Amino acid sequence: MSGTIKVTGGNKLRGEISPIPNKNSIVAALPAAMLSDKEVVFKNVPATSDVEKILELMKQLGAEVKESGLGNVTINCRGLHSYTVDEKIGGQFRGSLMFVGPLLARFGKAIVPLPGGCELGMRSIEAHTDVLSKVGVKISCQGALVHFEAPKKLKEKYRVWQTEASVTATENLAMYAAGIRAEVEIIDAACEPHVVDVLRLLTDMGAKVEGAGSNRVTIKGTTVHKKADFLPRPDFIDIAGMIVAVAVTDGHVRIRGANIPDIVDGMINWYEMFNIKIDREGDDLLVSVGKGGLEVDVRKQGFPMGAPNLPKLYPRPWPGFPVDAIPPIAVLASKSRGRLLLMNWMYESGLDYVRELNSMGADILMMDPQRIIVNGPVKFKGGSVTTPSVIQACKAIFLAALADKVTTTIYGVDILRRRYPNIFEVYRSLGAEIEVVPEVLSVGK
Repeated sequence: MSGTIKVTGGNKLRGEISPIPNKNSIVAALPAAMLSDKEVVFKNVPATSDVEKILELMKQLGAEVKESGLGNVTINCRGLHSYTVDEKIGGQFRGSLMFVGPLLARFGKAIVPLPGGCELGMRSIEAHTDVLSKVGVKISCQGALVHFEAPKKLKEKYRVWQTEASVTATENLAMYAAGIRAEVEIIDAACEPHVVDVLRLLTDMGAKVEGAGSNRVTIKGTTVHKKADFLPRPDFIDIAGMIVAVAVTDGHVRIRGANIPDIVDGMINWYEMFNIKIDREGDDLLVSVGKGGLEVDVRKQGFPMGAPNLPKLYPRPWPGFPVDAIPPIAVLASKSRGRLLLMNWMYESGLDYVRELNSMGADILMMDPQRIIVNGPVKFKGGSVTTPSVIQACKAIFLAALADKVTTTIYGVDILRRRYPNIFEVYRSLGAEIEVVPEVLSVGK
């Protein structure tokens, strides 16, 4: 896949579209198969680069992996023989961290490389080391490798208070707990839909789980696991991006299978404040723009205010507005009448895409690394832009390029494949004009 595309925007998106399966569910659920000697069948698995890396790492550790070509993957880990994750592959992405819990439960040890992946500042593995140390795991760092060792003797029960409601730390600890003969209570557990999906898989494999979907989860593990099937639910971040794409192009699109209240209702509440019209029809969502066009509607009850006549939006742990859906909001606000204070307190460099949006014609004031004021509406002017190495930042720039009848050349879009393997084909099917620039040409930019 080339790292460069040329987008000619201004086409109103129309048609039907299906969101991808939740990538975050899959990235955590696949390693959970290492808890068992029985087959675990994963259905509707997206062909993302992160999934490919996880499957390759599992094969290296001794797992038997069969791919059907129809999105189904069958994994049998009866021949698992190693607890050391390959440094070259594992160091490329944060998904390799999800091997720690299952390997610890299986072998009592795990060695994983310090992860790379998205460049989101100083985000480290502290959320993981914190919760695992509270169940007696010893942790040491030797060069680029982190060594984990489970206690020789387990307590009957552990109570773990998370210092933050980390999704991946909750999943990692839950997988470890599901594979040991002990009871682990996680307080301030993450509640996101993909966490619930992973807990559901652990239940199907034989663990006893109470409180899934709440911030207080109790897991009673077992060393004997059953066969299980896993089907991820739709990716709510993909749904969020689709809604914004339809809105900024003044389109009309049916999002198939997206009417899942416990996943989308909270986000829909926010999008309707921008005068986006979202109707429900069976399992689908019908998205269009309301009469009068997009606006940051300060009259809507419940829109919090950052200052007089300055509404604000900021991410919160689930069921609050998800942090990965924040970058597209900057694009949406840029095409809406009014001003919006947008905050991202979770990452110290989580608003780095603002420079690129401003170069494309946005009117965004960066107050500090975690707060911006977006003024709209603007007309994006196109040009050439290189995206930051963050998936959702790249997605925001792509969405901005769709909005107005100008041509934008975007460099660095190959990172989108980590989450959206067929994104350009999908948006072309709705009428977007997207040209993938051959690598030999993009190199000579």
